[in-house]
Amino acid sequence: MILKVEHISKSFNGLSVLKDVSFELSEGTITSLFGENGSGKTTLFHIIAGFLKPTSGNVYFQDENLHHKSADEIDELGIGRTWQTPRIFKNLSVQDNLLLATKDHPGERVLNYLLKPGIIWREETNRKERAEKVCDEIGLARKLQKTAGALSYGQQKLLSIGMLLMNDAELLLLDEPFAGVNAKMVDAISELLLQLKERGKTVLLVEHNRSKATEISYKVLHLVKGRIQEQEGITP
Repeated sequence: MILKVEHISKSFNGLSVLKDVSFELSEGTITSLFGENGSGKTTLFHIIAGFLKPTSGNVYFQDENLHHKSADEIDELGIGRTWQTPRIFKNLSVQDNLLLATKDHPGERVLNYLLKPGIIWREETNRKERAEKVCDEIGLARKLQKTAGALSYGQQKLLSIGMLLMNDAELLLLDEPFAGVNAKMVDAISELLLQLKERGKTVLLVEHNRSKATEISYKVLHLVKGRIQEQEGITP
């Protein structure tokens, strides 16, 4: 199991939002999380990604307890998340967005500019090559130098997924990847997720487009009034 959510509960000022939520995700699968507005889906995402701490319970990623980890530390471990509205730099190019998503650039340390300029140059070259590869993987190869704000809404969602891939995220938490995009782009995003699954990536997505999400999912979770009501196997 790559992710284990164990007896998670969360309350805000005495109001219970999540109630003893437990489930597991197998590596290299796609799982959909369904629920009405206010059912606790976003709160659960925030807890897994480290933006909120549960009132009780624990989350384990590759057998490591995330309870005392910050959001940045959890991101470093290999959990990446997108948001319903893509968080991208619209005034920058697609390439620059992908490059800015990476971490630990040697150029962030001033002494490297003075003592190790060759390392900075090689790292910059490697990251640009990776950005080109990721751009091709997400179907935006011809958009590499295009301003991100000029992309369609669906293409911006693809870019936000690509930004996670730049850091080799192993678990992708996707917040409504199909929302607000046309049918053709829904198919493109679905195909990308299936390709990522074949590469061993694990996907947990919150989605209101139940038919398409179910079509590509190994498991479906229903969150009803803060509780997991049903789990259902779909595809191998």
